[in-house]
Amino acid sequence: MSVRLPGASKPATAMAALSLPSLPNRTPPPAAPASSPPKSTSASLSLKRLCKEGDLRQALRLLTARAQPPREHYGWVLDLVAARRAAAEGRQVHAHALVTGSLDEDDDGFLATKLVFMYGRCGGVDDARRLFDGMPARTVFSWNALVGSYLSSGSAGEAVRVYRAMRASVAPGSAPDGCTLASVLKACGMEGDRRCGHEVHGLAVKSGLDKSTLVANALIGMYAKCGMLDSALQVYEWLQEGRDVASWNSVITGCVQNGRTLEALELFRGMQRSGFSMNSYTAVGVLQVCAELALLNLGRELHAALLKCGSEFNIQFNALLVMYAKCSRVDSALRVFHQIDEKDYISWNSMLSCYIQNGLYAEAIDFFHEMLQHGFQPDQACVVSLTSALGHLRWLNNGREVHAYAIKHSLHTDLQSSRHFEALGMFREVQKQGIKVDSMMIGSILETCSGLKSLSLLKQVHSYAIRNGLLDLILKNRLIDIYGDCREVHHSLNIFQTVEKKDIVTWTSMINCCANNGLLNEAVSLFTEMQKANIEPDSVALVSILVAVAGLSSLTKGKQVHGFLIRRNFPIEGPVVSSLVDMYSGCGSMNYATKVFYGAKYKDMVLWTAMINATGMHGHGKQAIDIFERMLQTGLTPDHVCFLALLHACSHSKLVDEGKYYLDMMMSKYRLKPWQEHYACVVDILGRSGRTEEAFMFIESMPVKPTSVVWCALLGACRVHKNHDLAVVAANKLLELEPDNPGNYILVSNVFAALGKWNDVKEVRARMEELGLRKDPACSWIEIGNNVRTFTARDHSHRDSEAIHLKLAEITEKLRKEGYTEDTSFVLHDVNEEEKIGMLHKHSERLAIAFGLMSTHSGTPLRIAKNLRVCGDCHEFTKLVSKLFERDIVVRDANRFHHFSGGACSCGDFW
Repeated sequence: MSVRLPGASKPATAMAALSLPSLPNRTPPPAAPASSPPKSTSASLSLKRLCKEGDLRQALRLLTARAQPPREHYGWVLDLVAARRAAAEGRQVHAHALVTGSLDEDDDGFLATKLVFMYGRCGGVDDARRLFDGMPARTVFSWNALVGSYLSSGSAGEAVRVYRAMRASVAPGSAPDGCTLASVLKACGMEGDRRCGHEVHGLAVKSGLDKSTLVANALIGMYAKCGMLDSALQVYEWLQEGRDVASWNSVITGCVQNGRTLEALELFRGMQRSGFSMNSYTAVGVLQVCAELALLNLGRELHAALLKCGSEFNIQFNALLVMYAKCSRVDSALRVFHQIDEKDYISWNSMLSCYIQNGLYAEAIDFFHEMLQHGFQPDQACVVSLTSALGHLRWLNNGREVHAYAIKHSLHTDLQSSRHFEALGMFREVQKQGIKVDSMMIGSILETCSGLKSLSLLKQVHSYAIRNGLLDLILKNRLIDIYGDCREVHHSLNIFQTVEKKDIVTWTSMINCCANNGLLNEAVSLFTEMQKANIEPDSVALVSILVAVAGLSSLTKGKQVHGFLIRRNFPIEGPVVSSLVDMYSGCGSMNYATKVFYGAKYKDMVLWTAMINATGMHGHGKQAIDIFERMLQTGLTPDHVCFLALLHACSHSKLVDEGKYYLDMMMSKYRLKPWQEHYACVVDILGRSGRTEEAFMFIESMPVKPTSVVWCALLGACRVHKNHDLAVVAANKLLELEPDNPGNYILVSNVFAALGKWNDVKEVRARMEELGLRKDPACSWIEIGNNVRTFTARDHSHRDSEAIHLKLAEITEKLRKEGYTEDTSFVLHDVNEEEKIGMLHKHSERLAIAFGLMSTHSGTPLRIAKNLRVCGDCHEFTKLVSKLFERDIVVRDANRFHHFSGGACSCGDFW
């Protein structure tokens, strides 16, 4: 694609003739030579020339040398001051106008308006407001200057308020014009104020100003920034003949802002076909497209065009730098960086990010030192990037130095740990100085331990509190929480047992500690003990116990907790009602979950999201979409979590078009930047539909570097659809990103086993053993009556173990007569075929099924939960059991719910 940039336009050479006032009838001075203009004319020409050339110092000297300069002279100098944002010089001009009395004679507000505009551009919005409020008469230009002042200071909300005051004014000549509407529309875009934007659009149509290209361009920008790109495109289409380069720039930038980069690229092509030559602002917008889509060749063409026209603005260099960084051309990015004469924070931070994005962490550290040598004090973005590099390099000591630097220079970063280190330093300083430490300070230091997840520090603080007799009930409760966060449940339990008078916080902390660390039965037992101790649970305790019950898939216990709520007239609202929906769906009972949802008087975003998630996890994608659309009708705005639940629903039901549509809606309409999990859902949707190549192309086009969750999704698709080549790519990426995660090695092994690549399986397992990684033991549990029974693979610890294994053998024999054959490819151990079959028969979910069949009446549904994904052979086994024994079986594994009935599964054999 070729790109065109116009050459620099030639400056106008003609100058309008000056109209001199007539002189009083007096003896004229000696005539000047014909070639010399009058002195006043000469001074005007000189001042105008100086302002045009940007020589502010000389222009200011010439202006203040006159006792009574014409007010247009003030105007010229003030325009230059505003352009230079030279506040000090602006105040000199203001003072001179006061001394000469020029402001007193400013009947039409010309000079005051110029001053308002100047102060606004120079960041003195308060001065601008004071001047405006003191004006005896205000014109549309005065109002526009004040609106512009607030816009320049970033106070878009105040700009809108000034506009509303302007509309309410009955003074003649204060009706909004096209400049007013354009400025206010910009403010609406900055604020995301759709309502005001619609209002201004209506006024523009009513007054005929919508035909103005200036206003139409502002409308396009406003709608795009408010996430209403379709409305922006409608205005753009309506504009037709009135389009200028700014129109094209607005709509291209709008598409980029809303993540619709392909449309932006197509519009750019349309702009070229229409005969418009792009300018530097167009180039910046298209460079963003090149960065997002990694279009290196087009980016290079744009770079060449910018060099040809002599463009030297930092915004373009920074856009080029980002483009080369996203295209993994660090060398080119560095060349662009060195070409920037006046490097700003954006330039330095962009180059630093370039190194980090491309894995050059050591080079990033060196670049940071270079930045310091050039006198740039790192800001928040820089410190965050630097800490990321140090984290990848695992340079802990250097990380501490950066934290110290951030604290020393009072950088307000997003690095939560910086305040933790600061608090720790203060604590140690207090100890050195011999100042008495009280329980309140210990509480603050415990928050530091929690934030840093430092067990050794936590134990030190705990010991200090014991030695100094500072352990009160509040601190003990907090210690239970923090030890739980550090996965040291036994320490939490020891503290819990030392508390003589346990309050609701003590019980809730211990229940929550057990629930969060997988000790679900213990959490339920604690809840029962709490009731026996006559402690009335609060909403926090109830949410914790509902989470535990959902983890156990214990429908009976869940109903008991729900019944307790009803008997005590506990308000079923807020987090409690959403936890009930989660609990019932987690126990496999969508009927009860639905009843709770529709019975709630007030449905907030959390509850809607819980219902969407529950419906989707059970494989009812279309129903989840219906719930989402009903939620939108209530006026609620979906957040990241809500969209994630919706995309999961689309994924589990293979709703490809719907998944793409809602991802686009998330970005364009609601302006939410997707998380890695959102992208993984789309990859999963494409993979489930057999479109593995398209899924890979989607990953390649992602605007962010894909994480392990994305590659896991692709790997799962490759397993089902037997795509070996892509499986190798995904496996390498996954193990490269998380080389210490045993779950990844198991997944890769399973995929290669399913593809029959046994050498690859052996290589992966050998690598696991070399690294000393161990797979989490498989565990399944089933609720029978009021008891939850747990089984592990090859489990013989159950009191009825012999009967359970005999029942399982009986079931297997019946299935074989119906044509069942074990698929030993799911056994990854290098043993003979008979041993592999024996291993399959001892999988934990089969033991749970056998126990369920022998412990319940015919026709009773079975509900089973498993901590890992169900293997393919067990999945086939369960399908046949549901058919042969006429049982509905609900299995919740680590990924989703499987509803087995009549020999089929709700997942469609993809999970």
